Amino acid sequence: MPLFLPHKKPGPIKPTPNPYPSRFQRWRQSVWLTFIFILLLGGAVRFYKPLYDPLEQILFEKVVFLQKSFLHPFYQTRILLQSAQQLVYLKEKHARLVLINEDLKKELQALKPLSHENKVLKQLLNIPVQDGLKYRTVRVLASPYDGLHRFFLIEGGEKDGVIKDQAVVVEEGIVGRIEKVGKYLARVLLITDLNSRIPVMTTSSKQKAILSGNGSFLSTLVYVNDISKLQVGEKVVTSGLGGIFPAGFPVGVIDSFDHGKVKVRLYVPFQDIEWVQILNLRPQEFHREVSSALEDK
Repeated sequence: MPLFLPHKKPGPIKPTPNPYPSRFQRWRQSVWLTFIFILLLGGAVRFYKPLYDPLEQILFEKVVFLQKSFLHPFYQTRILLQSAQQLVYLKEKHARLVLINEDLKKELQALKPLSHENKVLKQLLNIPVQDGLKYRTVRVLASPYDGLHRFFLIEGGEKDGVIKDQAVVVEEGIVGRIEKVGKYLARVLLITDLNSRIPVMTTSSKQKAILSGNGSFLSTLVYVNDISKLQVGEKVVTSGLGGIFPAGFPVGVIDSFDHGKVKVRLYVPFQDIEWVQILNLRPQEFHREVSSALEDK
């Protein structure tokens, strides 16, 4: 009989199934049952109109209320920032307007004695004084552009006393002239059109020229007596020659010199025009008188 018996290692313990489910398993089963219950309840409510419609309305109102409550602070903050930005802009604009107002006051004080002197000299020289220009205000109906010609269609025609070649202006300056007149409408040829030619002169160097349209908002000065006397920034006004545009109406300012061509930046914002004024002048009568004066007797 052996003194020592061989030792046998115990085998692995086999797990026995737990007859009681764990907490996680119970929770997972509850979630699934709740989800299935919600689906069944939602489907039943969805197809039962008397219950679904009021419930939908209540849920919608609650969601909208929550959205408003959540977004309201952001909305008010944005309004506050916009108001602050607008306030800063208005303060800067007010400062600029104050400076401009002071400059205009100085110019007005300087022009008052000159105006009186001009009036007295005209009386001494027996120069006829032109009465104030009369005009009618009409609406711009359309501003078509066919690739070559630039013009406006305006409200007013023969029944309103509109005639061909009358000058059309706005507060900023010259817009163009009446090119064609219908019974109720008229067409205005803009000064930016390729066929537009306007007698003008510069204010500082007193150089007379013709403003030629080229289809863009930078017109060209042609037939200038002495280009060397012109300067960038010099103002350009109508000269009064031709009998269509009265003298002294603002046109634009010399913008640049491009290979011998004088470019003029126009004052009128053509894209924003809604109303224009037609000057009550009779250019055709003026042309007839000029033709009659030039005829050989």
